Amino acid sequence: MIKFYFQKNKIIAKQGKFQAGYLKFSYPKDLAGYRNIEIDYIYVKPKYRRIGIATQMIKFFLKKFKNIVWVSLWTGRQMEIDKSYNLYKKLNFKQLAYQADYYDKNIGTRLFVKRILK
Repeated sequence: MIKFYFQKNKIIAKQGKFQAGYLKFSYPKDLAGYRNIEIDYIYVKPKYRRIGIATQMIKFFLKKFKNIVWVSLWTGRQMEIDKSYNLYKKLNFKQLAYQADYYDKNIGTRLFVKRILK
């Protein structure tokens, strides 16, 4: 069974005493103060992948920050390659932008956002 723990600017996923993954976040330096939040990085160890840990971690994160107006994140190269950005679509994040990589036009990054407070 996977359990989630909040630790400073990180959410840790553990199975027993072993860390299965983590989600790092930060507050953007904007005029909204602490009303917006960015997911900086999500990592799940290879042996724990494809069993829903990233999905559970994001849901835990969203419950923890109910007073946030906007959550945003940029995808990375590996997410484009394995199309794991579909996870955000499944969780009702909206894609606002796509930026092609300068060196590899078939790979890029995507900006996803989700409005929490109405």
